[in-house]
Amino acid sequence: MRQIYNFEQTNPPVLNESMLRAELEKRKLKKQTTLIAICGILSMLLLLVFAVLLTETQPLLATLCMAYVIISLTGSVVLAILMHSGHGRLIQQNAA
Repeated sequence: MRQIYNFEQTNPPVLNESMLRAELEKRKLKKQTTLIAICGILSMLLLLVFAVLLTETQPLLATLCMAYVIISLTGSVVLAILMHSGHGRLIQQNAA
């Protein structure tokens, strides 16, 4: 079988403890962010179901719930676009 990789051609990058810890923190933050995003989506879905159930008995409250869901999702999408486009670094630096 022919070898397609030559592992002796270049040296692997040097790793130290601080680089590995930084990568671990980065992965941990990514997991936490994903969990928070999932919780936010589930809470918005729950509020939307609550609004649908209230339409017959409390139409004003149902309308307010739906308006809140729409405004919240719009803001979430705008923040997600900013974070993905690279402007998120500015937001993170200003928050720190």
